[in-house]
Amino acid sequence: MLVSLIIFASSALLGCYVGLAYPGLTENFVEKLRESFAPLSDQDPLQLALIILLNNAVKCLGAVLLGPLFGLAPIALGTINGFVLGLVSIAVSEARGSFYIVVAIAPHGVLEVPAMLLSIAIGLREGWLLVRKLNGEKVELKREVKAGLSLYVKLVLPLLIAAAFTESFITPLLMEIIF
Repeated sequence: MLVSLIIFASSALLGCYVGLAYPGLTENFVEKLRESFAPLSDQDPLQLALIILLNNAVKCLGAVLLGPLFGLAPIALGTINGFVLGLVSIAVSEARGSFYIVVAIAPHGVLEVPAMLLSIAIGLREGWLLVRKLNGEKVELKREVKAGLSLYVKLVLPLLIAAAFTESFITPLLMEIIF
């Protein structure tokens, strides 16, 4: 879990650095992101929650299922999500302030980020076990993948469900009340 946190946090810091060092690039990226998510603003909260859940559940499941491929999918998940979070956080905090970012992200982030980190950790473990197996060690990779899927269903998925509903029902209310 520590390695997944390091991947995510270092990528977020890199995103923050890029956001500060290249403001023009950051503005363009955030604008493209805003345009790509614009259709979601018309969704009712339940539909939005289901869309968010499906997106996050598929990505986290991909990290678990594709982890045995040397851990590349989990590394990509942590790197991309961390970088984008850092980049967008800088852009939005410069426009609206740091407190705005905290209110917009923290309610669902306290659920979503641990779920994602756990998925990354599961996938990285599977990738490491494949390397060990290729080096001739006796490793029960199939059993580990099944255990990872079980953990995904029992812990990751419930956290993602709670995060999606928090993001689409609670966060908008908080944003409306506070801002």
